[in-house]
Amino acid sequence: MSTVLEQKICDKENNNKNNPDGCSGGDDDDAMITFVDYHDESQLKYVDQLVACDLSEPYSVFTYRYFLHRFPNLCILAVDGISGEVCGCVVGKIDVENFTNHNSNSNLPPNENEHDKNNKNTHNTTSMTDEDKNSDRAAIIAKSDNDGATTTIEKHDGAETNTSIQVQTGYIGMLAVRKSYRRKGIGKDLVQQVLKRMKEGGCTSVTLETETSNSNAQKLYQNHFGFIREELLVRYYLNCGDAYRLRLWF
Repeated sequence: MSTVLEQKICDKENNNKNNPDGCSGGDDDDAMITFVDYHDESQLKYVDQLVACDLSEPYSVFTYRYFLHRFPNLCILAVDGISGEVCGCVVGKIDVENFTNHNSNSNLPPNENEHDKNNKNTHNTTSMTDEDKNSDRAAIIAKSDNDGATTTIEKHDGAETNTSIQVQTGYIGMLAVRKSYRRKGIGKDLVQQVLKRMKEGGCTSVTLETETSNSNAQKLYQNHFGFIREELLVRYYLNCGDAYRLRLWF
């Protein structure tokens, strides 16, 4: 059975009675929203229906399966405890991301520069050829810390040339809430829970894309959770719409 994460009473006066896109949703009664983990493909159709209603471009079943089968703990569904209707979902994943700089620490993730200076709780390994061992002209040093980050430093003639840090990065691929269930904090709760899991999973940051025209999503991510705009993606979507890439650093 799915794991119940949290229950929330949605106030009657905040219930949105309008449903302009025809998606089914709540009624005038108070709704008890239960948050559950994705369990198996019997729930995939609900994710598909929600995303098809709300997001700007369609996804194939293979995209859903990639997220849901590889990262089921990062898919959370919101269910109306009275009607049993799935009224919201968030879908995410965790990737490995590389940050590389050349003779500079400016491009490294926040806190990594000072972390490396302090060199606390790190394990170093050096890889050199036989010739390099004799001349000490080149070396590659890898450091792994307790936060799951791996730092690779290339040295030539004793001087650092390139520094590459490999870290885990969370990614929110889909967030959807039926319009008749909005303005109840369901989307906020879904994001909060998936961010918590990503942080606990060793992520140092989380990224996502949102349409430049979607001011409500930008307010949610930037004002409430502290995401920052990292990049403008021109003609990012299939409908040629632009997107902002947002990032939250833990």
